[in-house]
Amino acid sequence: MTEDGLALIVRRAIRGDDLDHLIQGAHARALVVRGGVALLEQLWDGRIEYEEVRSALARCVSAGDVWVALEGEQIVAGALVRECCVQGIWVQPGRRRRRVATSILQHVINDDFAVVDAWALPGDRATKSLYESVGWKARLLTMRGG
Repeated sequence: MTEDGLALIVRRAIRGDDLDHLIQGAHARALVVRGGVALLEQLWDGRIEYEEVRSALARCVSAGDVWVALEGEQIVAGALVRECCVQGIWVQPGRRRRRVATSILQHVINDDFAVVDAWALPGDRATKSLYESVGWKARLLTMRGG
């Protein structure tokens, strides 16, 4: 249930789910925020073009690494969870601040494997606050030279 009382279903993504609107939004944002391109490069072995990311995410769906949140039939958020780490989470802008991402995290945390880490971009206070809201604390900062 979201903060405004809407029913929310959280589950693993399945083949056939339409994730294009989430992928497009997250990809476009990553290209313009500090650290976003480096994150894409790390996630997808240096491949950052949209179609390459989309194909890689399709493989992640098949592997069971993508979680989605649905309001009714509409997918409004998604998370990439690999190797016990939340490597990315994206909520449609119109659905933010309604506890959608928190609901995904709670499902992921309570799943059969222990998620112990999560990534946030430099200066992304909203994502850091999201992780802190479920009791996690920042433990590692990676620095790179130009």
